[in-house]
Amino acid sequence: MKQILLETAGGQTELALLDGRTLTDYRAYPGSGVFSEQIYLARVDRVAKGMAAAFVALPDRQTGFLPLDEAKRPLRGGQTVLAQVRKPPVGEKAAYLTEDISLAGRYVLLLPRTDKTAVSSRVTDPKEKERLSALARALAPDGMGLILRKESVHASPEEIRPEIEALAALWRRLSAEAEQKAAPALIWNGRTPLERALDDWETPDRVTADRPVRDLPGIPCEVSDHPFALYSVREQRRKLTDRRVWLPGGGFLVVDPCEALTVIDVNTGKDTGRGADRETLFLQTNLEAARLIARLLRVRGVGGIVIIDFIDMREDASREQVLSCLREITLSDPVKCVIHGFTSLGLVEMTRKKSG
Repeated sequence: MKQILLETAGGQTELALLDGRTLTDYRAYPGSGVFSEQIYLARVDRVAKGMAAAFVALPDRQTGFLPLDEAKRPLRGGQTVLAQVRKPPVGEKAAYLTEDISLAGRYVLLLPRTDKTAVSSRVTDPKEKERLSALARALAPDGMGLILRKESVHASPEEIRPEIEALAALWRRLSAEAEQKAAPALIWNGRTPLERALDDWETPDRVTADRPVRDLPGIPCEVSDHPFALYSVREQRRKLTDRRVWLPGGGFLVVDPCEALTVIDVNTGKDTGRGADRETLFLQTNLEAARLIARLLRVRGVGGIVIIDFIDMREDASREQVLSCLREITLSDPVKCVIHGFTSLGLVEMTRKKSG
């Protein structure tokens, strides 16, 4: 059984996705501040032509970074722009903004400022991609663009169309609100944390929250004072975020986040045996590692380049089995993962898209 746990603590909302009693994904959203998906009516402070970008004022003396190729027209100081946060601020870096606004649902991304249509790159079957491309063109509202997400593969047009209509109505409301406000102002705070989880994660069999939750058609919702405590979520997450993470068979991973990438080393942690037994042990440990790494990346929210040093195996078939396992299990990740294979040094390269 899959379920989502929701708990509010320390001014933030935390969500956990469980498969049975096992933590498979985790997210935390701040209660305030600048974060991805928000839409602002911002004021251009200055245009830095050398950086091909504009710095814009946001509420509460926050600053946004708007590249000129993300703007819809030439910019100058004092202008107002309706822009969306693509990446939240990190350290000294300002929030990254775009005027190419998108409104996300479970099945679609509505693009109210363009007329292009597309299909998620995670849909790889050529026939499905062709079918969905035609469907996107047919369903796109006049003057708006549409991207069909991977979840739309198994949805009918009758299921997708109401979501498009709701997102188009939301855009009309936000546009009208922006015309009534003075910059800088927050126009839309984005989807609620639970709405994002329900759009991105597998449909759960149940939601357990620390407060009553409304508008969950077809999904039972239970209330508990401390949902995370029911399944030791914090302890599970602590173990998955340690530098050394143990595998079920006694092996372990060593995880080292670096500035440009994340490095994961796989170790047997036991007697390595000899001959064929040794190859079998290495394969079994690497398969355990592949399955745990897929979970670990989701729970940690790792994005960017990931380098995995699996235990060396002699057989090509063994290496291919490990790659197939990693590819298959990352298919359920709502964040796009690409497995690039083994390098000449015997390391596995993969990427996981960065998300705010």
